Amino acid sequence: MKKITGIILALIIVLSSVLPVYAQSEHNPETCTDVPVLVIRGMDFGGLYTDVGTDTQQPAIRADLKNIVVNAVKGILLSMINLSFDPFVESVADIAGGIFEYIKMNPDGTSKHNTGAIQYPLAAMNYEAFVNGVDSEYGMIRAMIEEVGDHAYYFNYDWRIDPFVVADEINATVERMVAETGHDKINIACCSMGGIMTLAYLTEYGYDRVNRVCFMSSTFCGAQVCSDLLAGQLEIAPDTLYNIANDGTKDIPVVNFLMKVLKYTGVFKLASSLAGKITDEYVDMVNDKVLNSVFGGTLSFWGLVQPEDRQGAIDFIMKGKPEDYPDLYPKVQALWAMIDGRNALLDEMLENGVQIAVVAHYDTPLIPVFEGASMNGDGILETYQMSGYATVAPYGETLGDDYVAENPEYLSPDRVVDLSTAILPEYTYIIKGAAHVGGSYGTDYSDFFVWLMTYDGEDFYAGVNPDYPRFMVSGDDLSLKAFD
Repeated sequence: MKKITGIILALIIVLSSVLPVYAQSEHNPETCTDVPVLVIRGMDFGGLYTDVGTDTQQPAIRADLKNIVVNAVKGILLSMINLSFDPFVESVADIAGGIFEYIKMNPDGTSKHNTGAIQYPLAAMNYEAFVNGVDSEYGMIRAMIEEVGDHAYYFNYDWRIDPFVVADEINATVERMVAETGHDKINIACCSMGGIMTLAYLTEYGYDRVNRVCFMSSTFCGAQVCSDLLAGQLEIAPDTLYNIANDGTKDIPVVNFLMKVLKYTGVFKLASSLAGKITDEYVDMVNDKVLNSVFGGTLSFWGLVQPEDRQGAIDFIMKGKPEDYPDLYPKVQALWAMIDGRNALLDEMLENGVQIAVVAHYDTPLIPVFEGASMNGDGILETYQMSGYATVAPYGETLGDDYVAENPEYLSPDRVVDLSTAILPEYTYIIKGAAHVGGSYGTDYSDFFVWLMTYDGEDFYAGVNPDYPRFMVSGDDLSLKAFD
């Protein structure tokens, strides 16, 4: 008994001597070298809910199988009876409209339903989903939690609404981070759609709180897919159909050979021709029932429209009469003014010591439903915009053996991407074969991301770390190596 008592007393003495040390080692921003990190996620179709935070919360995108089957059968039967394709196309449009009903926007750019996104106001380590995250942004925030602990934050948002409204929410998050960590500046990683949201924040609130911003597979220069969608530039071309069909069969010789046979026998041309006829004949119906009703009021999409497609979007969605949209059009114009001022803003940030990195991917075909789908990309977005307007060969092609880059150091070894024309070539990384927002936990890409967000050197240009040169190649497992 005396031995047990002695052991307990010894433990009490040890703990009493250790506890003051812990008290003294609480976070001190004056000595802490961990700059707080904010990961701003990309567009998440499955991340929107109706009645968020209530007992009636449900996913906003709902696929009622019974309704889909009933409408499809009805459309087929009516088409057979009337010897017309119209009823079937209309039923498909109705099905699509039903699936997307709860993410529809009003003509003024506000949500038609009580739909929104789940918020995560606390440091990311307080949420199990992030502590155990694996893919994309979830894997990225998990890596940051392990690297900077309670200095890692995750920002989620309703990707449909006005980026300037989201900017207000980003600002509130940034100010909360500053208050909670004691640091006066943070690092931002903005992924995919997070690019335009971050640009809106920087435009509206400035960059006094920003030490570094990394545009990861982002929309800071828009997105051709949204530009074509709103401008009605829909197309299913034979080459883009072949590209997407063949992409998943490259490592299966027999299937790959079959795809080539189908291409050279004209099957993809035939499919494209049929799709084109349907698109041309029913584009107005699809626009009224799906494109306009679902995405016509999605201000984030309007912000991604390329300058050369702006009038086309006005003509297609607004029927050429923006005056009929007095609540929406001024917001659209404000977003376009923001985009027009982007380059000057980024230059100003660099001049005032803010560090910037741009990370873009290529060599994965895009979804073949819009005119720009022949562009090179990462399966979701186009390399041209992701890279800040580099010169990029179409998917499956090169710029040619006789192509001369303004700066040879900015030409990729396979002669597909030339950063000479990009707005920030010195700060841009190009990765061949990487998946969209490829930061999955435990991968080489994840290590690269962690380095981007925690590097503490004064020089922060692409290639400053020899482990991560300007041009890299990614494996399917997101392993990275120099592209020599």
